[in-house]
Amino acid sequence: MSTSALVAKSDLLKQLPSCSYSIPPADLDVFSWSRIFENVASSVPLKQALEFQTLHSEAYFAVNRAFRKVKKLKIEILNTDATNQVYFVQNSGTKNSNVAVEMIRFVLSKARKVTQLELYFEDVNLKVLNRMLDEVVKSENVQLETLRVKRRHAGQSVTKIGDVIRANASTLREITRVGISEASHGFTDKIRLDRFGCMSFDLGFQPTPHQVPLHMIRITESGAKFDNFSYTSFSGFDPSDEIVQNMLDGAEVKTLKLTMMNAPMIAPRPGYMIGKIRRVERVELVEIVAEPQRINKLFGVRHIFEKVFPNCHDLLFLQQWD
Repeated sequence: MSTSALVAKSDLLKQLPSCSYSIPPADLDVFSWSRIFENVASSVPLKQALEFQTLHSEAYFAVNRAFRKVKKLKIEILNTDATNQVYFVQNSGTKNSNVAVEMIRFVLSKARKVTQLELYFEDVNLKVLNRMLDEVVKSENVQLETLRVKRRHAGQSVTKIGDVIRANASTLREITRVGISEASHGFTDKIRLDRFGCMSFDLGFQPTPHQVPLHMIRITESGAKFDNFSYTSFSGFDPSDEIVQNMLDGAEVKTLKLTMMNAPMIAPRPGYMIGKIRRVERVELVEIVAEPQRINKLFGVRHIFEKVFPNCHDLLFLQQWD
């Protein structure tokens, strides 16, 4: 083989990947390693991040920096069976409730400012959940802007969720899927929300006739304001009802979304003032169905919503299914 051929072959091997071609080791400085440690620590569950501290002194400081940048606290309580629960904090699981509370305390003590709280619970016994939320309420490093709640069981009204709302009333901008009783407990005149989503299932599947109106009155009296309001229940609410109108008008609601299984019960001779709610510009009526249906049962109340909300430019009828 000629010399030129050998040179060409050598150049080609340098460009093509090969199992036998060794890559020279990268010589990273301490700042590069620090960034690597910090990025890894911020992307793994809490327990793994803490174990990561023992690798190197720079890893220890990098993990602390990663925790200082934490914005979201994620808490989950899952039932493995009727008597056992698994608690997840920042995606790290434990069966020991005391350890779970300590994990929350650790995260809140390290973070500069926690602005988001995601909460999901399946446990019927709320004692551990209340202990966890106590840590959130009393922490000076919590200034929530977003609160998202999901639950598995109906009939669970968690007063501590209301306490969390009240403690962060001046900073909250979005609340989703809290119970109406929890909202009425926590709302104050400092509440100014871009989005507020609540449901009635915290009162059970069949709340007594006076329960929902009572909490709506409390929300109205609190002086809270929310631009976009969504409400989930079995049968929505009667927009011609004075209590409902006072809440929507007092809160200065601009868009309304009602998700329900059955059409709301409308009074036979509603005593509403036509055009009373003039701020509402968009209304979505969502029917929950097992499968798509040709006819939306909520069409039957269209004329009532058109009269109550005269400035509504978009009145939409939708269906929701699994």
